[in-house]
Amino acid sequence: MKFIRSRTTVPVPQVHDAYTDEESGMVRIVMEYIPGNSLDAVWDTYTDSQKESVIAQLRGYMSKLREIKGDFIGSIDGTWCNDHYFDNDPEAYGPFPSEAEFNCDVFLEVMKGHGIVMTHNDLEPRNILVRGSEAVALLDWELSGYYPEYWEYCKAMRRPNWESGWVRDRALERVIKPYRMELSVIWNTTEIIW
Repeated sequence: MKFIRSRTTVPVPQVHDAYTDEESGMVRIVMEYIPGNSLDAVWDTYTDSQKESVIAQLRGYMSKLREIKGDFIGSIDGTWCNDHYFDNDPEAYGPFPSEAEFNCDVFLEVMKGHGIVMTHNDLEPRNILVRGSEAVALLDWELSGYYPEYWEYCKAMRRPNWESGWVRDRALERVIKPYRMELSVIWNTTEIIW
């Protein structure tokens, strides 16, 4: 979150402290409290103009993230791909020096030619904090890192709540560019591999 705050205007909570809990081994983050509601709790109550306002703000934030280019695929700190899509073994996936090596390891040859960009990697309405129709914070950054530009869309569409207004309204596709071919490859390879 400090990295994002220092390089963009994307609203994220200020981090006051981070430490490893000695009993559990879990990393804990002490951060600023930002009042608001998770977008998934209020989306269906919004008017069309409120929805469009939030979508426009999120599109701007995602655009700012995508301006941050990476020269590898993996977590911000240069380590493995910290993503629940993969095995949670830190040595299992990455970091990868290029998209080609990432694709060879996980996907088919059709998945090539994408830029490597900063990715939130958990862009779900539950991680978007709103106050009225203002998006006041993006939360849950532990999976963020540099990934091919299609990854944000494909991750968000991996297991969405198909009954939600967010999905029904195709809001994600108005926030970031849809990558349907890549999504199809991911869905199909997921069924084969996992």
